[in-house]
Amino acid sequence: MNYKKTEIGKNITFTSVVDKKFNTCSLRITMITPMSSLTASDYSVAVNVLSDVNANLPTIAAMNERLSELYGAGLSSSSASRGDLHLLALSASWLADRFALDGENITAEMLKIVTDCLFNPLADENGFNEEIFRLSKKEILDIIDSQLNNKREYAITKALQIAFEGEPAAVISNGTRESAEAVTPLSAYNAYKKLMETAQFDIIFISPVEMPVVAEIFKEKFADVPRKSSNYSFYAPSPLKSAPVVVKEEFDVLQAKIAFILKFDTDDIDAVHLMCIILGATPVSKLFMNVREKLSLCYYCACRMSEFKSSVIIDCGVEKNNIEKATDEIMNQLNEIRNGNISDEELQNALLAIENSYNTFGDSHGSYISWLFDCMCRDEYISPAEQIERFFAVTKERIIKAAENVKLDSTYHMLNKETEQ
Repeated sequence: MNYKKTEIGKNITFTSVVDKKFNTCSLRITMITPMSSLTASDYSVAVNVLSDVNANLPTIAAMNERLSELYGAGLSSSSASRGDLHLLALSASWLADRFALDGENITAEMLKIVTDCLFNPLADENGFNEEIFRLSKKEILDIIDSQLNNKREYAITKALQIAFEGEPAAVISNGTRESAEAVTPLSAYNAYKKLMETAQFDIIFISPVEMPVVAEIFKEKFADVPRKSSNYSFYAPSPLKSAPVVVKEEFDVLQAKIAFILKFDTDDIDAVHLMCIILGATPVSKLFMNVREKLSLCYYCACRMSEFKSSVIIDCGVEKNNIEKATDEIMNQLNEIRNGNISDEELQNALLAIENSYNTFGDSHGSYISWLFDCMCRDEYISPAEQIERFFAVTKERIIKAAENVKLDSTYHMLNKETEQ
């Protein structure tokens, strides 16, 4: 992995990756700040506005026309969470300069657009431009409204909110409809200014050739911004409840959903990760082979880890009359691992699944960005090959011990109204 990481300002890191096989360039600017219900919607709307226009391209039509002229370049924003932190990002992609038909410096043009969006937004003392703000706010509201349409993810989100009640991680990254409705052009603009002053910035640039000028441009731009930022920790383990909590809600759904949140307090993350894969992350996992295939108790059943909250998520889609049986069998399969019932084939299948997923590293810009950002979150920069070696060093004994450490915290049931009548 050919990368270079430098600090270009107070808690502002710039990482460049050079891979000559690519024909395009990518840039992601991530602003990291504490998650809060008081700021989530303002931050999300603000960053969404930034990706739509800037002071030199003051309309969406003008922005789209310019991006189209630059061979269909792209510019977007996103809002997500990790641990107890809020991640607000601006992302851009464009054709590498060497493929420009008329010798255009596409990179210079795109950097001008992106830096104008970040440092020279369309705003005045009254806040963001009213028309652009209104459209961006509607986009965030539409995203919030659409979250219920994905019933599976909604059930998981509700389970996480129950498990992390009272913690920042319980806040949805875009906020609630009520909080988003309350955002104004001025409150969003003030949120933007606060991000510029206090957020931790992680900038990752992917290109086919070395371009040190990109880091220099951002260094110069940030030199004029007063900074009071902190270096935030992504790890925020959630305490286990004194007794498991079960919450049930009724919806107009044909298929019931169950989401379980379990918590652990071990530092052996690699062992927990392998445990999750053996339990329910592949088509040959215990949950898939037993709960779904052998016993036909669910339509799907999967397991994954939330590393930075020291939690494990198991979710399934079931018929209402199978909820109790499915729950018992899911916990039984976890107990199988705790009791040491892990075959050599199951362990090898899990390791091969990890190896196959890590071997795709470097195939796309996104794989580089995801890996390097994960390394930043963990404050440990290693290669995918080194991580694979760590997984292959995990013993069955470590996996058993990890499984023993995982305890049920919360369960959420999404039930069918008609079935419940």
